[in-house]
Amino acid sequence: MKFNRTGWLVLILLAAVSLTACSSSSQAGDQDPKDIKVELATEPAQARAGEATKLLATVTGLVNAKDGIVQFEIRKAGNKSLPELIEEVEHSGDGLYSASFTFKEPASYDVYIHIYSGELHITKKKPVEVIE
Repeated sequence: MKFNRTGWLVLILLAAVSLTACSSSSQAGDQDPKDIKVELATEPAQARAGEATKLLATVTGLVNAKDGIVQFEIRKAGNKSLPELIEEVEHSGDGLYSASFTFKEPASYDVYIHIYSGELHITKKKPVEVIE
C-alpha cells in the first residue's frame, strides 16, 4: 500500500488521537463516582444570618484524595439567581475541607460541593437551614 504525505499525516493524527483518548479515559476510569460520599456540617451547628459560619465537608471514597480540590457553591433553595462560589477551601487532610461563609439572611440554602480530581468533576448538593 502506497501512502502520500497527506495519508501519513492522517494516519499519525489518528494514532495520536486514539492514544490520547485511551490515556485520559483510564485516568478517569480509576474512580467510580458512586463511591464518593460527602457529609456537610456547619459550625456553629445552627447557622445564623449575618454571622460567620464554617462549612465543613467530609469527602470519602476519593481514589486520589491528596490531589482532590473542593469548592463550595451556595444558592438559596429554589432560587435561580447567581450563586456565591467559595474557591478558597482549606484541606486539612483525611478528606476534611472547610471554608468560612456569612449567610446574608435567614432561609433554606443549597450548598453544592464541587469535587475535582484529575479530569473528574462531581457535584453533591446538601441543604443548610439558616435562622435569624
